[in-house]
Amino acid sequence: MATRQSISVSLTAKQAEFLAACVASGRYQSTSEVVREAVRLLEDSLARRRAELDHVRNAVREGADQLDRGDIVEGETFFREWDAELGEIEIRERRKIE
Repeated sequence: MATRQSISVSLTAKQAEFLAACVASGRYQSTSEVVREAVRLLEDSLARRRAELDHVRNAVREGADQLDRGDIVEGETFFREWDAELGEIEIRERRKIE
């Protein structure tokens, strides 16, 4: 088991009631267990957000590289092709339902 460190935190009455309700539900053995679970969820959420941001940054970088190489499509052409693709997807989806 990992080494534990005690810290003190201040909570609103509503937050303290929520923690107590979590323990009272029987799902958690202690308030500390609830808080550890909350911290793990926050860590996961922040990691996902970082990964999403990295993905967006990479996409922007890729787009900028394409622009630098001159690999661009005129706006009207892009949207016309995009609309055509969406139309094909809608047709395939309708066929699945029928």
